[in-house]
Amino acid sequence: MSCPNFGALPLSRVQDFWFPQAFKNVAQASKNKTFDNDSFAITTTRNMDPNDGDSKTPFREQEALPEGRLTKWLAFSAFVITLASFQFGYHIGCVNAPGGLITEWIIGSHKDIFGNELSRENADFAWSVAVSVFAVGGMAGGLLSGWLADKVGRRGALFYNNLFALAAAALMGLAKSVGAYPMIILGRLIVGFNCGLSSGLVPMFLTEISPVNLRGMLGSLHQLLVTIAILVSQVFGLPHLLGTSERWPLILSFAVIPAVLQLALLLLCPESPKYTMNVRGQRETAEVALRKLRGTDDITAEINAMQAEAAIVGEQSKPSMGDMFKGTLLWPMSIAIMMMLAQQLSGINVAMFYSTVIFRGAGLKGNEPFYATIGMGAVNVAMTIISVWLVDHPKFGRRSLLITGLSGMLISTILLVGALTVQSSGVDHPIASYAAIGFVLLFVISFATGPGAIPWFFVSEIFDSSARGNANSIAVMVNWAANLIVGLTFLPINNVLHQYSFCIFSFFLAFFIFYTWKYVPETKGKSIEQIQNEFTKRR
Repeated sequence: MSCPNFGALPLSRVQDFWFPQAFKNVAQASKNKTFDNDSFAITTTRNMDPNDGDSKTPFREQEALPEGRLTKWLAFSAFVITLASFQFGYHIGCVNAPGGLITEWIIGSHKDIFGNELSRENADFAWSVAVSVFAVGGMAGGLLSGWLADKVGRRGALFYNNLFALAAAALMGLAKSVGAYPMIILGRLIVGFNCGLSSGLVPMFLTEISPVNLRGMLGSLHQLLVTIAILVSQVFGLPHLLGTSERWPLILSFAVIPAVLQLALLLLCPESPKYTMNVRGQRETAEVALRKLRGTDDITAEINAMQAEAAIVGEQSKPSMGDMFKGTLLWPMSIAIMMMLAQQLSGINVAMFYSTVIFRGAGLKGNEPFYATIGMGAVNVAMTIISVWLVDHPKFGRRSLLITGLSGMLISTILLVGALTVQSSGVDHPIASYAAIGFVLLFVISFATGPGAIPWFFVSEIFDSSARGNANSIAVMVNWAANLIVGLTFLPINNVLHQYSFCIFSFFLAFFIFYTWKYVPETKGKSIEQIQNEFTKRR
């Protein structure tokens, strides 16, 4: 990450140092003449070993980084990178509308293959396996995302990842023609692996190519493309489009289009300059890429900041997966995991599941609840667009948006339980039914405000280059695992608790609000050193 600019060192900021070490470092700087006469900057460092529990954050003074702007190459690169996010979101939503049609086809396919009739219950189970195995693949892909990103680069990892998407699209799209429903299960597993890799690679890549002042906005594009893709998949599933017994394979094979498009356009995108310099050690190549992304030759300050980070990284051995839970890395790793759990244990997927039931309870008939669900998806997209603007707004920050979003979700769940209780009492209460719709929409809007987008890029903001890959791998794997657990346990819990199952998520939301307020640092516009200093204050 880029280094902070504090200018000269005022006395009021002395407490930001590790106090005893600060005077030793300043004295050593004076002895070694490391004071910069032009900028009056002091550079003091202390080697950070991930296994050293007493290690403190190095403190660096450096020239001010100029504010970046959204150049044409930066915008183009962000678009190409987030095609993988579109793939992710599309496969979340594409299985909902054609589910009943595919289940009917599975019954016939099973008889053709095995010669015996498959019961409706077993066909439902086979389809449930196809849906849920997506998260299993996502866990595996998420865990390997950091390793692949460091091995072949951020751009190279996305390039190879599209091969999995093409293989999955072929399996799922041709399954009906071949008459073999296991091809859909295998395809869902492979595309889950693809999406798991993407969910780790895309936020990391976006964060590394972004100037500090646009880091939140560009990092949020991952979630924006996810929500857009979910909406597109819902529209494709409408009966008068692709949601028919003849055309549903086209829904599953659509994944070919974003995969081929990204394969072609990635060749035009520069590799992450931070990766190129800090991991590969290729300064000249990093400078060429950064000039292209920034649209200017004036990149000296940013290159020097990257070189300073590279110097710190070079003093450390690359941490292993086990090292991520030791010493100075333990605390930020714990926060990264908690942010991912806050997203998945908030109950957002349950709210989406409940939406059609709630809309039917409000008196919507026939296909109207499905159109209402699409409308809710449109609201999600609109609010995510607003959050992309808010996340780097001077009056807001990561913490404030997270706390606001989680608080709105908590209030929504409590009110929704009350409305659903009245609605299910057997007495006709139209006000309660329409109130339930309003509370679901408020829940989705609150999720889009911060908890939907911020956890994805937050991980890349709080780790330097040496640990960023491993940190993203672990955090993304936890996100997918929590997704799978919620998906597997919700229906049994709902069968027992009914609408009161939302109370479980209310408890989680209350806990995550407190945790975010107490422990999560603000990262907007800050360098990795400033963020790590903030960790020390909040522990």
